[in-house]
Amino acid sequence: MSGPAEETGVPFSFFVEFIQAIAAMKPHQATEAQPRSTRYADTPAYKTFKRWAAALRERYAPLPPGTTAIILRLLFPEEDVHRKYGMQETRLAQYITKILGISTSTHGRGERLKNWNAEDALGCLGDEVNAVMTATPSAHTSRLSLRQVDALLSELAASSAFSAETVRKSTARSRRPREAILTEIYTSLTPTESAIVTQIILKDLRPLLYPIPQSASHYTSALLRYKSNAVTTLTKEAAMHAWDPSGRFSVIFKARANLADAADAFEGFVNGEGLPQPTVGVPIQIPKCVKGQGTSQSLKALKGADKVWVETKYDGERAQIHVWLGEDAVPHIRIFSKSGRDSTLDRAGIHPVVYDALGVRRADALPLEAPDTEPPERPFQHSVVVEAEMVAYSDVLERIDEFWRIRSLIGSTAIGVRHKSPPPAPYSTQAEATETQCSMISNGSDGGTRHLALVFFDVLLLDGVSLLHFPYDERRSILETIIRTRSGHAMLAERTCIEMGRVDTKEKLREAFAQVIADHQEGVVIKAERASYAEKRWPWVKLKRDYIPGHGDSVDLVLLGASWEKDRARELRVPPTAFTTFYFGALANADDMKAHPTRMPHFDIIFTSSYGLGRDKLEELNFVIKSSDPVPFRQSATSGLPYTFNLCPSVASPTVLLRLPILAELFGAGFTKAPRSLFYELRFPRIAKVYRPSDRPWIEGTTLPELQQIARTAVGRDRFGKEENDWARSMFRPNEPPSPGVRCPVKRKRTEEIWVERLAEVDQAAENQTPRKKTRTDGSTAAGFAIVPRPAHKASRHENDEENALSMGESLRLRLGMTRLTSVTNLGSSSVADAPLRTAPLSSVEHKDDSNTGPTYKSTTPERPAATPSKTTPSPHPISPPLTIVRNPRQPKRLEVNHAMHGNPSHRSSTDHRSSQPYPSGATADGSSAISRPLTIYGFLEDSIVWLARPYGAPRPAWRAPSHTVIPSECHVTTLDAIVVGCGWGDTPPCSWATRGVVFVDEFEDRGAWLKFTVDELKRWRAKMLGEGKERGSIPIFVMSMRMLAHDKVADMETAEEFECRAICRFG
Repeated sequence: MSGPAEETGVPFSFFVEFIQAIAAMKPHQATEAQPRSTRYADTPAYKTFKRWAAALRERYAPLPPGTTAIILRLLFPEEDVHRKYGMQETRLAQYITKILGISTSTHGRGERLKNWNAEDALGCLGDEVNAVMTATPSAHTSRLSLRQVDALLSELAASSAFSAETVRKSTARSRRPREAILTEIYTSLTPTESAIVTQIILKDLRPLLYPIPQSASHYTSALLRYKSNAVTTLTKEAAMHAWDPSGRFSVIFKARANLADAADAFEGFVNGEGLPQPTVGVPIQIPKCVKGQGTSQSLKALKGADKVWVETKYDGERAQIHVWLGEDAVPHIRIFSKSGRDSTLDRAGIHPVVYDALGVRRADALPLEAPDTEPPERPFQHSVVVEAEMVAYSDVLERIDEFWRIRSLIGSTAIGVRHKSPPPAPYSTQAEATETQCSMISNGSDGGTRHLALVFFDVLLLDGVSLLHFPYDERRSILETIIRTRSGHAMLAERTCIEMGRVDTKEKLREAFAQVIADHQEGVVIKAERASYAEKRWPWVKLKRDYIPGHGDSVDLVLLGASWEKDRARELRVPPTAFTTFYFGALANADDMKAHPTRMPHFDIIFTSSYGLGRDKLEELNFVIKSSDPVPFRQSATSGLPYTFNLCPSVASPTVLLRLPILAELFGAGFTKAPRSLFYELRFPRIAKVYRPSDRPWIEGTTLPELQQIARTAVGRDRFGKEENDWARSMFRPNEPPSPGVRCPVKRKRTEEIWVERLAEVDQAAENQTPRKKTRTDGSTAAGFAIVPRPAHKASRHENDEENALSMGESLRLRLGMTRLTSVTNLGSSSVADAPLRTAPLSSVEHKDDSNTGPTYKSTTPERPAATPSKTTPSPHPISPPLTIVRNPRQPKRLEVNHAMHGNPSHRSSTDHRSSQPYPSGATADGSSAISRPLTIYGFLEDSIVWLARPYGAPRPAWRAPSHTVIPSECHVTTLDAIVVGCGWGDTPPCSWATRGVVFVDEFEDRGAWLKFTVDELKRWRAKMLGEGKERGSIPIFVMSMRMLAHDKVADMETAEEFECRAICRFG
C-alpha cells in the first residue's frame, strides 16, 4: 500500500464512534445497586453495539464483503490468532516517538509515552498517544477506511515470524519496513483513532473501551469505590448475537471457531441452505467445562443422564488434530491449540505419532515394535478430526511425566521460529542439591529419555461427516476403531462407567476420582453417555483437587516485592498506583543462618501471584506495603536491604522491594517449574492470607528445601536420596526390603481411602448447607491441603496398619486440623492483615503447647521439670485425629504411667509384665516382622512414652506441629520423671503397652542447654539403675530432635527402625 487512497466503504471514524460510545458508559459504584439481570442482551454494551450495527447497515448498505470479519477482528484483537505484531508498549512507543519527531527525555513531549505505566498515568499507551498527538501542533484528519486500516495491520503483521503463514504470504509485493507502515497509519489518523489503533496493535482494547474513571486515580478509591464488574463488558458471543439475533452466526462459530472464518461463512450463508458444517483445516470450538466442587455437585450438573463416564484428565496440552488426504493421496496435518492457534509446526514432534495412530503410511512414521507383514488398513477414507492431550512420556519411568517436561520437548522438536535449544546452566548461585542432573532444569535437555505422546479422547469429524451431534458413547466407539494404540506413544484416555440413580453412584464416583488422585493425575472429566459434543443440557464436568474448596496445595512463603501488572490491573480496573502482583520466595540459606546467626538471609524469588485476595484485602495490602517505605527496584538501590536475593529469570522485575519481608499463605493447583528454573513453584498460585509481622514473622515461612520436598511428594517423586539410601541398605542389610516409595501400593491404597472419605465429607457438608448460607465456590476458591475434619469413628484402623501411609501434605494438614481457606478470587472473603488475623492453627506464635498449661515463658535457663504430671488443656482448635487406633480393651496408658509414678504398679509383676503384650515389639499375629512397614511418626509413637523437653509453659514454636496432632494423647507425659519411671528405670516394671520411651528436645534451644540437661539427667538415671542392678525388663529411651515434629516432617514415611536410627542418642 503506497499511500492512503480515497475513502471507500465504511470509514474508520465510524468504528471509533462506537468505541467512544462504549467508553462513555458510566460504571456502577460499589454502593450502587447492581443490575439484576445477567443476560448479555440486557447489558448497555450489548444494546449499544446492536444500535451501532443497525446504523452501520442503514448508512452504508450494502456492506462491502468481509466487513463482518474486519469489525470483529478490530473489536476483539486478542481473538485474532492469525496476526501477530511482535511489539509491546516499550517498542511501539519508540516507533511512535520517532514518527512524531518528539523526545522521550525528561520534560520532553514524548516522556509520557516512555512512562505510560507510571503512577501519574492510567497505564494505557493509547491514552498517552492521544494526549501527545493532541498537544502536538498538526492538522490531524481521518483519511482511512475500515478496510484500509485492516489491510495496513495485516501488512504490519506480515513482518512478524509469529503470524500465520496465510498472513505472511498475503503481501504480494516486497515488504515495506515496519516503520514505514506505522508512519502511514499514524499520519493518516486523528489522535483518538491513533489511540485505538495503538491498543489494537497491543491486542488489548479494554483500557479504551472501559476506561478507569477520574475518581479512581488513587488505589484506595479504585479498589473500594468500584468493583471488577462495575461495567459489563461486551464479549464476542454477545457481539455475534447482536450482529445476528437469529443465532445463525453463533451456531456457525461452533463449527468454525475462528472469527474471520465464521464471519465469512455467515456472510456467504444463503437462506434455505443448511448451516456450514465442520471442515478439516478449520478449528472446531472447544466446549467449556463446568467446574466440579465435589462429587455430589458434579453429578447434579448431569442430572437426567442414565450413565456417565469418568475420563482421566491428563496434565498436558490440548491438541485438536486435523488429518486429510489431498488429491494426490498425500496426507496433510493441521494441529490447533486450545486457543485456536495453528500450532502445526510447533507440534512437529507428534506428527509421526498421529500418522502411526491413524494408520497413515509415511516415510517419517514411527516404526512399529513388531512390523506387520501387511500395512494396516487406514480407518478413514479422506479426512478425520480427533482430539487428544499432548503429554510428556518418560521411557525410564514408563509413565506420563510432569507437565513442565513438555516445554523442552516442544522446543526441541518444533519447526520454525518456535524451535529452541536447551538453555545454559540455571541462574541460581546456590545449586539445588536435590536436582543435580541437567534434565531437572525446567526446560533443560531430556537426554533422549522422554518424548511427546498423545492421549486421544474424542473424534469430531470422519470422512466429511460431522460427529458433533453423535452421542458420546458412539463417538468413543468410533475413536477406538480408528486409533491404533501404542504404549508410550498413542493411548486412549482411561475411563470408568458409572450408572446414575443408584444408591452407590456417588460412592463409585468418589472411588474413581480417588484412584486418579492416587495416581498423581490432574483430575477427571465427567461426560454423559448420550450427550452430544458441547451439549448444554449435559455439559462436561471437570473435577480437580483444587476445584474443591480446601483441597488444593498450600504453603507459607515470603512476600518480598510488588508491582502493577497490566493484564491483572485491567481485570481489576485499577491504575498503576495500585500494586496488583506480588513476588514470593523462600529462604535458601536457613542451615547457614543456624550455624552463623549473624549471616544475612538469602531468598530465591521464584514466582509471582496476582489472584486470591478480595478488593478490600488487596487495598489493605497495598496500604501496608506503601506505608512501609519500600525500596524501588534498581540494582544500585537494593544493596542496602537487610537480605540478599536471586530473581528467577522467568520472573519480571518488581517495582518495589520490601525492607521487611512479609509472610503469606498461598494455595494452588499442584507444583510446576518455570523456564530455566531448578525449583518447584505453586501452579496457578493464589494468595489466601497475608500476616502482619507481629503475628507471624517471615522466618516462619517454608524454606526452599522444605518447599521442594513438599512439591516432590505432591507430584509423586520420592524424597531426595532415597535411591542411594536403599542401595546402602541393600549392601549392609540385604534381607530387609527397601523403604516404601511415594507411589508404593500401600501409600496408593491409603491415599485412595483418604480421598474417598474427604469427598464424602465434602458432599455431606454441601447437602447440609442451607441456600441462604451457601458459600460461593468456583475454581478460584481452591485452597490448601485443608480438609473437613472427619469424625474419629469413621476412620478406625488397626495398629501399625500399612494403610496409615499418607503423603506429606495430606498427612500434615490432616494432623493439624487446618480449616479450609475461604478466599475467593476478586471477592472480599479472604483474610489479609486483619486485626485478629491469626485464625489458622499455624499462625500463632503466642500459642502455648496444647498439652501443657502454666505461666508464660519467662526464663531461658533449663529447670528441672516438676515431678508431678500437669493437667492437660483442651486444644483451642479441636479436631479428631485422622485415625483412631482400635486395640484390645486394656487399662488406659496414661493411667498406667500414673500408677507407676505413685508406687501403684499394675496387676502384672516384674517377671511377667511382657507376657501380656499381644505380640512382641515389631511382630504381628502371624509372627512376621512388622518393623519394615511404613508409618508416620504418629504411628511410631503409638507404642512409646513421649515427653517434650522444653521450658514449662513456653509457647509452641510456629514451625512445630501441635503435640496433640502428632503424639497420641494417651502416650504423652509431661515430666521427665514420668517417662523414666514408665520405662521401668525405677522400682516398678515398665508399662505393658510401651516398647520405648521418646524424648523430643530442640537441640538449638538455649544454645543446646536443654539437650545437655536432658542427656545429663538420663545419664544419671541410667547409672543409678545399672548400679542397683535393675536394668532387667527396662525399655530403652531415645532422645530425638524436636525438628522431627516440624510441619513438613510429621508426614515422613519411614519404618520404626528408621525412626530409631534418627535418634540423637539412645539409652538402653
